Amino acid sequence: MAVLNEDDVGLFVSTGGFTKDAMDEARTQEKRKVTLIDLEKFFDLWIEHYEKLDDEAHRRFPLKPVYFLSPEP
Repeated sequence: MAVLNEDDVGLFVSTGGFTKDAMDEARTQEKRKVTLIDLEKFFDLWIEHYEKLDDEAHRRFPLKPVYFLSPEP
């Protein structure tokens, strides 16, 4: 947080999640926009934007669709 100036945007990514204090700190920032991305959110974003990524990104973290039958709700 110390490197962010007023009106800056910060993006923090952690595969280990965030403590309650970190989430509270990010939420209470008045002049800085801080977004915390945990591993689950990272995967969700990767899947959501996968088609728009270049070939190098696809090679770094390849995804393959898996199809299955599910009962109607």
